[in-house]
Amino acid sequence: MMKLLFGGTAESTEVLEFLSQKNIPVTTSVVSDYGRHLASKFGQDVVQGRMTAQDMVDFIKKNEVDEIIDASHPFADIVSQEAIKAANLAGIPYVRFERQATNDLSGATVVHSTEEAIEYMKEKQYKTVYLGTGSKTLPLFVHGLPDSRIVVRVLPTSEVLKGCEELGLVPDQIDAIKAPFSKECNKELLARSKAEVFVSKESGNIGGIREKIEGCQELGMDCVIISRPIVHYPKVVSTIEELEAYLKEEVAE
Repeated sequence: MMKLLFGGTAESTEVLEFLSQKNIPVTTSVVSDYGRHLASKFGQDVVQGRMTAQDMVDFIKKNEVDEIIDASHPFADIVSQEAIKAANLAGIPYVRFERQATNDLSGATVVHSTEEAIEYMKEKQYKTVYLGTGSKTLPLFVHGLPDSRIVVRVLPTSEVLKGCEELGLVPDQIDAIKAPFSKECNKELLARSKAEVFVSKESGNIGGIREKIEGCQELGMDCVIISRPIVHYPKVVSTIEELEAYLKEEVAE
């Protein structure tokens, strides 16, 4: 039997390392080339491409998958919802490996969606906006804020950079750099951009959210945080120790 892991995140590599150490067979499902690169380091099978719930069910049956471990990004809520549905249809367990949220968002304006963030910035009439929200929602910001200069921080991959260029961004609007970032690094990038506001997703402590907020405060810059989408996970663990205990309980049952 085999686990199906939804990955592409730093947390998923932790899960992969743990499963590899325990000699537990696993196939990782990713969307991006970068996600494939992360997962391929562990010598286990990797499949790339978006899957619907039915695609997942077909894969589960064909490959005798006995459990789904969902370590996708906190904002990949559609993936999680489809995975939960697939687990129910296939009659196998589902567990969410979820990075812990940041409880302290003081000092930032919290919004609940990309669209709400765009409307807020329109009202504020910011001339320059610095985005740390990734490349997936970049088209929404670029088209939604035509009167603002957009500066983005994205992964330094050819796939992502090509997407930025296709949206009309030029080199001085793109910081292609991989996380994590210290507070000082955040401050240097933000100051150089001459932005009036920094926008980020609530990526948890692992995403350095407090460092981002505090860097903005010290620069006298506004900070907008997009809160995580709400997904009703049937089972959630947040550490490798919790995952190991959960899997042992299943074996015992």
